[in-house]
Amino acid sequence: MPHPQHSRRSSPVPRPERTRTPIVDQHATWIAVNPVQGCPKSCSYCFLNERGQTAVRPDHLADPAQTVELLLASPFYAPDRAVALYTWTDVMALPTSRDHLVGMLEVLAARQVANPVVLITKCHVPDVTIEAIVAARAAGLEVIVYLSYSGLDRSIERGIRHDELRANFPRLAASGIPIVHYWRPVYPESAVPDTMRAVFEYAATYSRCSVAAGLKVEDAALARLSGDWPELATTPGVTAAEGVYPAPFWDFIHATADLRPDYPLFHTNSCALAHVTGQGDRFGVHGTSVCTDRNNCPPAQRDRCATTVSLRPALTDDIVVSALTARGIGDVAFTLDRATRTVVVDAALATNVAAALTHDLSAQVHVTRQVADSYWASGTAGALPLVIGEPR
Repeated sequence: MPHPQHSRRSSPVPRPERTRTPIVDQHATWIAVNPVQGCPKSCSYCFLNERGQTAVRPDHLADPAQTVELLLASPFYAPDRAVALYTWTDVMALPTSRDHLVGMLEVLAARQVANPVVLITKCHVPDVTIEAIVAARAAGLEVIVYLSYSGLDRSIERGIRHDELRANFPRLAASGIPIVHYWRPVYPESAVPDTMRAVFEYAATYSRCSVAAGLKVEDAALARLSGDWPELATTPGVTAAEGVYPAPFWDFIHATADLRPDYPLFHTNSCALAHVTGQGDRFGVHGTSVCTDRNNCPPAQRDRCATTVSLRPALTDDIVVSALTARGIGDVAFTLDRATRTVVVDAALATNVAAALTHDLSAQVHVTRQVADSYWASGTAGALPLVIGEPR
């Protein structure tokens, strides 16, 4: 008998037109590179649903050599910025996608690309692909694998074999590949003590850290997502939130230090990547409430961030104007809070431009979000998390 919440999805819904994203774009934390678009899986929470890109055969839009050329020529590119490959598919889902990945790793390594390279998956990573990642790392390419695992079942993560997902953790760790546990998203049915603790303890055994991320809710997805989580439909502000969290999960992830004091858990990918790559904060997070109240950050990493911030030149109006001008928006009004290193831009900017400015200035950049922006509200634009329900 189906779960009563899941039965709401039985009514037919017109399939959205299949749309594409630029092959190279800037997301909040990383440069997203998407030469392969479309996913054969059909996770109910995935933003690709609204773009007609779930339960489809992926399109290959550029070969690895062409893709790397596009990356290096992009106005968003800089050699010190993380690059996330294949964010519009699960690259491990099909042999053709994995073959493309192997070619990408070979080209990136041959071109001596210095950027940290992120792969995100919840599918089985075959041995031959692990070998290709190990070879790329041996050639100097800093590859990091995000394993997306939150304890949901196949009624929500349709097409995902969770036994194979779990088996990735020890196999990747044994090969020396850095793992970030991507704890996203969590629905009420998985926000129960036994499930949360099992997910956390298992992932923490093999991962360098965890990143806990709430559910992203776009306006167009609200009705569909409410079929799994009815409270979304009756809670104001869910589409404007950085992420939506069930209260029990919110409380649990802020108490993980009680279970594993030395295991890092972050709310920001930028902090996780800084920890894994041995760098300091470059996003204006250090010293904010996210840093001090939400992240369980190791003392050594906090010291590294403090040193990085102390050595950074003071932010001035002239520096901000220069960065805005370089992005083609030198005439927009802004205010600068030097003490918190925060820039508030009085203009509607696309997420990719706002995110690029965050990188350019190593500062928080808050903007007015474009109504037509194809991406969700983000912390880059000043969005805040939203917690639903009562602790258990």
